[in-house]
Amino acid sequence: MRIIIPDSLLNEALIYSRLSRQYTSNRHDFHSGGLDNKQKKMFEGKIGEKAIKKLFIDENIKFEEDTTSHEEADFYDFIVHTKSGKRLKVDVKTRTKAFHTRTLEMVEQLKKKPKDIYISVRLYDKKPIEVEIIGYALKNDFIKVNRIQNQGYLDNYVLFDTELHSINTLLQSLQKNE
Repeated sequence: MRIIIPDSLLNEALIYSRLSRQYTSNRHDFHSGGLDNKQKKMFEGKIGEKAIKKLFIDENIKFEEDTTSHEEADFYDFIVHTKSGKRLKVDVKTRTKAFHTRTLEMVEQLKKKPKDIYISVRLYDKKPIEVEIIGYALKNDFIKVNRIQNQGYLDNYVLFDTELHSINTLLQSLQKNE
């Protein structure tokens, strides 16, 4: 599934990335390039989140978007509501290259600030800006597979694209707006 990002959502992502660039963590920022590159990586991540926001709006899914200050680390990107009434935390994982075929979650992050659902997306560098939804995983999928890799920037749980679930399966389990 691919989503074209409208200008209004691109603008939201740009504003947030500009505000947050000096507050973005150095701890797990393995990209070089200083503040300008931090802003670029934050912008790319926010575009991924805006794609999921658009998906939830288009599919009439009941959700809450994170409202944490740009000066603080967030605890989730979205809260979604299941048909059975559960509130689940969602984290969007954005990748930018064709050779990126894994969904990563830092081991420490999963233990200290776990999310329930991790949605993987791929950002395409073209106009109009387009995002592909690759699939999703549950927290327990990372734990069950228990594949931990370290590419020089902390330990990460790793799932390959073939281990992700279809986004349509998730959408079917979520509550619609009334």
